[in-house]
Order: sequence, then C-alpha cells, then structure tokens
Amino acid sequence: MTVLIALAAVGSLLLGAVVKGVLGIGLPMVAIPLLTLVAGLPQALAIVSLPVAAANLMQVWQFRRAGRKPRVLWPFLLAGAAGTAAGTVILANVHEAWLELILSVLLAVYIAMRLLRSVARLGDRGATAVAAPAGLAAGLLHGTTGISGPLSITFFHAQRPERPEFILATGLVFLVFTLVQIPMLGATGIFGAEAALAGLAGLPAVAAGLWLGNRLARRMSARVFDRLILAVLCWTAGALAWRAIPALLGA
Repeated sequence: MTVLIALAAVGSLLLGAVVKGVLGIGLPMVAIPLLTLVAGLPQALAIVSLPVAAANLMQVWQFRRAGRKPRVLWPFLLAGAAGTAAGTVILANVHEAWLELILSVLLAVYIAMRLLRSVARLGDRGATAVAAPAGLAAGLLHGTTGISGPLSITFFHAQRPERPEFILATGLVFLVFTLVQIPMLGATGIFGAEAALAGLAGLPAVAAGLWLGNRLARRMSARVFDRLILAVLCWTAGALAWRAIPALLGA
C-alpha cells in the first residue's frame, strides 16, 4: 500500500466522519467514493470496512434504547445480509469500471433525493410488505459498492420515524451489512492485512471527525454544510464517471 493511499484513507475517513457527526449519516457515502479515486473501489471498501463498523457500533450503542419495529427491521436485515454476501461475490468478479460507474449513478441519485426531498410516506403495513425485497436490494448495493444509503435511508425515512429510532435502524443496517461483508471480502482476497491495518489506523481520524462534526453542528447551519458536502459528492460522481466510461469503452 502506497503512502498516497494511506493518506487518502485517513483524509476521506476524517471528512466522512465529520459529515456523520453533523448529519448522523454519511461516513461511507463520502469516504468510499473519495478513496475509490485513489485506490480503486475494491480496495476502498476493504480499507473503510472496519472504521464504518466501529462508527455504527458506537451509534447503535448510543441509541440502543430507541424504539424499533421488529416486523420491518428483521426482514430488512436478514435479506440485506444475504444480498451483501451475494453483492461482494459480484464485486470480486465484475470489471471494476462497471462498479465505479454504478457508484457514480448512486451518488447522482442520492444528490437528487437530498435536493428534491420528495420521499413519499410509507405506512407500517406497506413497510412490512416490502422490507425483505428492499433489504435484499440494499444489501446487493452494499456488497457491490459499499453504499446502500440511497435505498436504506430512503426506506426508513419514508416511515417518518423519530430521530433516535431512525438513527438506531440505519446504524443497525450499516453495522450488520459491514460485518457480513468483511469476511466475504477476506474470502475473495480483497480484504487482507494491509487493508485491516489501514482501517485501524483510520480509527483516530474517525473519532476526531465525529468530535469535530458534533461541534460544527452547533456552529454551522446544517443546510449550508449539507450543500457543501453535496458539492463534494457531485464532483466525486463526475470524476468516477469520467474515469469509468473511457475504461469501459476501451475494455
């Protein structure tokens, strides 16, 4: 692993953790695309996996007493775990440029949803009915790109939960998906000692970013910060597409 990749890992994890500290979500959404530009998507997923698991474990513990809906959450988690395993196998066997292009499209969808804020309300009956297929799709996205946020966040937000319930549900989803993906990445040869060490080295950056994000949340308008991050993600999506499309045309 080069010094450039190690520095990019620390920097992307720090920025992603700052976003998570301010908004409560966003660590993989920011860190993975930025690190992908330097290290490639499979290596980026391997490096980010341990810090993402640690950050979401802290979040789940912090909000462990929040309300939850087992009939919605458990089918989503179980189907999502299966989808994550399958998606990781796809990650190891598909041309990297295709995955980077998918990641670019996911970022564009996420940016559009954040700007439009047009998510329909999903009642308890509807959420229970679609929990398993939604979880499976989210898991497949997580396995192939490391990012299931556009689907997972939208699914739980559409149920209009209280903030603690929302943070607990999304934290559990990202924690379970990541814990399933780590051994799968190891089995496919993507996650090794170098990636583990880089991820562990990034934990202080995650802790510092969360602390800084919590402080910024008290001083900066959430709307202004959100727009700045969306600008970064928009640039990243364009850069990923710019790199992936010529590679596919030349493949």
